[in-house]
Amino acid sequence: MANLLALPDEILSQILSALSAVEILQSQLICFKLNSVIKSSTEIQYLIALQIAGLEDNGRRSILSQAERLERLQRGQLAWRQWKPQFTQKIEVKQPASPIYDLSGGAYFLGRESMLDLDFAVLPDSKDDVKEWRSISVKETVLDVGLCMDEHDLVVVVTRKPVASQPSLLDIALHPMQYSTGQPHPLALHPRISVFKDQHPHPAVGLEIVGENLVLIVSHRPDEMAYGARPEDRVLVYEWRTGVLKMSLAAPYRSYSGLIFLDEHTLMLPNTKRGILEVWVLPRSPTEPSPSAPMCALELPLLAPGRSFAELSCRSEPNPIGERSPTPHTPKPTKRQHRPYRANTEDAIIVFNVRIQPVQTGPHPLLVVGFSHTYTFFVHRKSILRILHEQKRDEKPHIDIDFPSNSVLFPKPVPWEQWGPKATRWIETDDIPTRWITTTSGQRAVLISSAAANQQGSGSPIVIMDFNETRVKKIGHELAQKQRKEREKEERRRKLVASRLEREHAELVQKFRECKEWVERIENQLGDIKAASSSEPTLAPRGATLDLSLPLELDDWPPLNGADIELVKSFLEQHSDLGEQIENPTSPLQEVDQDTNTNGLLLDDLSDSLDSDQESNSGDDAEISLESPSGGADRQNAKARYARVWCLATSQVVDRAGVCFHSPVVSELACLGYTSKKQYHFDGVLIDDERILGVTTSSADDRIKRFEVFYFG
Repeated sequence: MANLLALPDEILSQILSALSAVEILQSQLICFKLNSVIKSSTEIQYLIALQIAGLEDNGRRSILSQAERLERLQRGQLAWRQWKPQFTQKIEVKQPASPIYDLSGGAYFLGRESMLDLDFAVLPDSKDDVKEWRSISVKETVLDVGLCMDEHDLVVVVTRKPVASQPSLLDIALHPMQYSTGQPHPLALHPRISVFKDQHPHPAVGLEIVGENLVLIVSHRPDEMAYGARPEDRVLVYEWRTGVLKMSLAAPYRSYSGLIFLDEHTLMLPNTKRGILEVWVLPRSPTEPSPSAPMCALELPLLAPGRSFAELSCRSEPNPIGERSPTPHTPKPTKRQHRPYRANTEDAIIVFNVRIQPVQTGPHPLLVVGFSHTYTFFVHRKSILRILHEQKRDEKPHIDIDFPSNSVLFPKPVPWEQWGPKATRWIETDDIPTRWITTTSGQRAVLISSAAANQQGSGSPIVIMDFNETRVKKIGHELAQKQRKEREKEERRRKLVASRLEREHAELVQKFRECKEWVERIENQLGDIKAASSSEPTLAPRGATLDLSLPLELDDWPPLNGADIELVKSFLEQHSDLGEQIENPTSPLQEVDQDTNTNGLLLDDLSDSLDSDQESNSGDDAEISLESPSGGADRQNAKARYARVWCLATSQVVDRAGVCFHSPVVSELACLGYTSKKQYHFDGVLIDDERILGVTTSSADDRIKRFEVFYFG
């Protein structure tokens, strides 16, 4: 140990930088030398702040020094925690927009009404930034867009156009474009990759790119059912640089509608038909055999009889990055590339929007949509990866002499009870707009009530859910400590009030208690008389109002023997406020003596003395920060402000009545909630790693007409 401490501080700093944040903090406790090195090293403090925030260094060229990175990181984290954006900016959508949209990498993409172009806003990261709109044109009908800007400076546009020789068929194609230039990507061998021919005019498309892999899902919307069509879903895996197909699989109609990359070569496909999450291993090259079944399947909660999964959409941002992916070369570095850090992909949460409906029967199956229910659940990407690792570890090797059947090939699903409750957090979202899927980034999710869209109403707050485990533990501990201190303070207050009452009104309090006990004794005797003789006339039961016409033996109750019962009752009624104080010393005390007015101020005086140590800490930030609790006499308003930061650390149940699921769904994944102070009128809210977007749509055609940027950093 002595030899280690004899090393220069610079070398010690490099050694400590290789440790995790927890190990570094533990090292501070070893000796004064290490404590001093850790506290004085900007590099170590930056690494600790990154790990606590669930971020990782971008490893890209950055114009910021390490001290500037640390300051920027701390400023941004504080803004998120306090729900206090560094600035806001409203942006109007100039061109009529189509339903196509995406948000990633500091750019907000919107399809044009013509369906031939994509517009995107380069979102501001400074209040002085000029609003910037750019566009990408492909001259074909746009179906969707996939973004991979951080890794490859890549935007892939999915299009369709009629086949010249057979106009009834549509040619579905991919267009790899460079984000920074808007031109075909220079690393793609083919500017247009024809995927397949489809006879259905309105396919639904999902697209994600990680490393060399581009995965495309093509399914079809429910309105296709009106024509009796049941086209298969397709999952296609390409090398985006070469345009070579690596893997293809087909599934029954409405099986797949979303996909999640768990890592560069592992894909998760929610299967609506089976009610499971399938995990597939992608081939490393076009020559490697494609898998015929998923490597693992995770069960979702069992549905109630007569119910089915109507939709399972999913999203996780950011995506993993390929192991061999170099820093993308761009003719001109973008603002995004100067950002020194990004969210850790394994720590990122996955959001699933689950719509459940009655089993579709009869000639008009679309009518059941009005009777459906929607739920949303969250899970960390690393939780799924951990389950996969456990499954691989526990898997028993087997040898098949003959080719196995499909039932043998398909793995036995991991029961929901085994993996789900502890790893997920479910909420009911019938009253939350789930049409917007870009509602998570890193470990944060953003929500707003559907009532916010009502311009005649009062609006709704924006809620940020934070699943960062370190922050949950820290803030949860602070909230628990605060609640404990509040309970202790209330107990001290109660004792002080009771003591003051006893001291200043001892004779009055004693008399009141004797009267109260005397009346209770009489009522108890009435109950005993009734129980002893059923032949007697009906008497008042125990706890009833005193009947003064009854002869009672009071010789064994000397304190008030021979007292005038009417006077006793009058005395109790006159001093009912004193009774309230004796039973509940924390409630406001009114005058108990007509000759003095000091008692009415008793609680105010106590409140002032108990809260005086917090007065100096109150201020603007006190309303939104746990670190600066507000004090003063307005205790109810203070508690309401505290409620804007909450910790959900216990198990929670959805569908307790069993409307959709076979049994209530329990989830335990802990999270924090930050609620905005202001109410907003947005049709939806979106999020990326630096900002929240509040979206407003047109009441006439439901298309996006403006959005407001809340920049946190």
